Amino acid sequence: MAKQYLSTLLFLALVFGVSSSVSAQEASLNASLDTRAIQAQAQVRAEVEARRVQADERREAARIEAEAKRAQTQAKRVEFQQAVAKRQVENTARVILATIERLENIIVRLESRIAKVKARGGVTSESEGFVAAARANLSDAGLAVDAFVSIDLSSERALENFQRIRAAAAETREHIRAAHRNLMMAARSLGSVEMNLEADVSVD
Repeated sequence: MAKQYLSTLLFLALVFGVSSSVSAQEASLNASLDTRAIQAQAQVRAEVEARRVQADERREAARIEAEAKRAQTQAKRVEFQQAVAKRQVENTARVILATIERLENIIVRLESRIAKVKARGGVTSESEGFVAAARANLSDAGLAVDAFVSIDLSSERALENFQRIRAAAAETREHIRAAHRNLMMAARSLGSVEMNLEADVSVD
């Protein structure tokens, strides 16, 4: 009977020992599996973070490139608009200078007529006054053209540049209009004197 208890006790001790060993191995296996799972999760998180950082870097690089392209496009647009404004100034100045030259040629012809009328005894002081005024107008127009050609077109706003051009051109044209009016008055006055001389000759 004692042997039977002893063998039962030994059997129970063996079963308990084996069970404890299995439990310990199972706990160790579970701990190992938990560690691997944690490591796998950490690796996944690290990979996700790395991909996020790479995506952020790609987005930032794309943004910087887009801004550089916008700045380059803006610079080219401003350069083009300034070139257009410069060409407009050059063309307008050329037209104005040609107009001034034509009016100066008219002055030369009028002065020649005035000299002939004076030689015939006509009074040409009024015509000479208008011609002198026209010369002064053309001188002012020439100065305005010089200022017009040197307009500052460095503004990046095309509208500002074209407004400056229009204002300077308007001033120059006003001088030319005044010269034209004075030359018309000189021609009329001279024509009237010539008619009076012709009338005097026909009466004689």
